[in-house]
Amino acid sequence: MNNTYTETTSLNRFYGKVYGFFAMGLAISAIAAYLSINMFREQVFGFLQNFPLGITGVWIVEFILVIVVSAKAQKNPSLTIAGFIVYALLNGFTLSVTLMLYSQASIALAFATATLTFIGMSLYGMFTKRDLSRVGQLAIGLLWGVIIATLLNFFLASSAGNYFLSYVTVLIFIGLTAYDNQQIRKLYAASQGQNQTGLAAFMALQLYLDFINLFLALLRIFSRD
Repeated sequence: MNNTYTETTSLNRFYGKVYGFFAMGLAISAIAAYLSINMFREQVFGFLQNFPLGITGVWIVEFILVIVVSAKAQKNPSLTIAGFIVYALLNGFTLSVTLMLYSQASIALAFATATLTFIGMSLYGMFTKRDLSRVGQLAIGLLWGVIIATLLNFFLASSAGNYFLSYVTVLIFIGLTAYDNQQIRKLYAASQGQNQTGLAAFMALQLYLDFINLFLALLRIFSRD
């Protein structure tokens, strides 16, 4: 019984560490976005315009950071944490440009809905006995489909297509939120207590991506004319 209690306590601490990093990432992005919109708007636009390939170049850097964090999660915790912080900071800048296109009411509604949905699916992923591996695989497969469809829709400029893809994106990240929270438990068991700080930062990045993408998809839905 003592072993079970100790194991549960250690797992809870690991979840706490993951969500601590997750909260840190959201806070960095929120502060960066707020400052970008309200105090440094011209500087941010100047930075994005002068950055190689503009905002697309920043997205490429963010994609590279995700790969680096994924690769170094277990071997280099410090680099993993630093990569996550830089990612959250850069994403705050790019988010600020997106948020300028929407009303405060739409942003507040999308954020509240995303938060409640995220909490509900996180709790489900933490406590369900059902194996969510297939859910995760299906969601990842659909995500690649949405990425390809979004690129095609960029040329077609179909508002109905964009609206449909936003709903599909919401469903994808609802599934991934539950799946990733279950993966935290599995990753903890597989790590056997080794290099958990880097792994916690890596899983925090996964949850961060789940939440941000869920929020942006809901924002597009709530802001449709």
